[in-house]
Amino acid sequence: MSLKPDFLARIAERRDQLRRDLAALLPAPRPITWEIGSGHGHFLVRYAAEHPEKFCLGVDIQIERIERANKKRDHARLSNCHFVRAEAREVLHALPDGVTLAEVWILFPDPWPKARHNKNRLLRPEFLEDLAARAGEGTPLYFRTDHTEYFREAEARIRSTSAWRIDPAAPWPMEHETVFQARAPSYHSLIALRTTHPARPTVAVAPGLPPLTAPKSPA
Repeated sequence: MSLKPDFLARIAERRDQLRRDLAALLPAPRPITWEIGSGHGHFLVRYAAEHPEKFCLGVDIQIERIERANKKRDHARLSNCHFVRAEAREVLHALPDGVTLAEVWILFPDPWPKARHNKNRLLRPEFLEDLAARAGEGTPLYFRTDHTEYFREAEARIRSTSAWRIDPAAPWPMEHETVFQARAPSYHSLIALRTTHPARPTVAVAPGLPPLTAPKSPA
């Protein structure tokens, strides 16, 4: 099915605006802490407050969540914490040159439990490679979910890529119960570390969206 020109034009403008917004937030090369699916900002605001030396960026696709997260940030008077409304894969590709991932947090992402929707799951091989292209050696990826089947799938996919390795001994750096975590009867967590193996960016994009350009490696 071909995409309509007006749809493509809206996507292109949205991506251009995202690049401009991120360029304004990050005018110079620097490492960042990135939370994908930041929700109402409970975790990232707390994390930024406890780590004022870190630049924290949260992304979510729902405007209501972004608005509430920004209110929490403003109430805490944090200058090192920012939230943008966008699709995670588009943010990854829109980051300015020289901006690298110092750590990545993915807490209770949508598991897309129906088989026909599995293609929408974020932690797919191509996205892991694209993350690795922006991350330096030792960059941690923190992943937590209450969906057992998704956890097993994500764990298997991380183990299958040479760009990341799971470290069972790595400590979880901060516990702060979010809304999603409070609702979960139980959950699973893992920490993966970026290896020295070269990344193979695959130009991952959300289903139904036009292609992106490949992200540049920090190396």
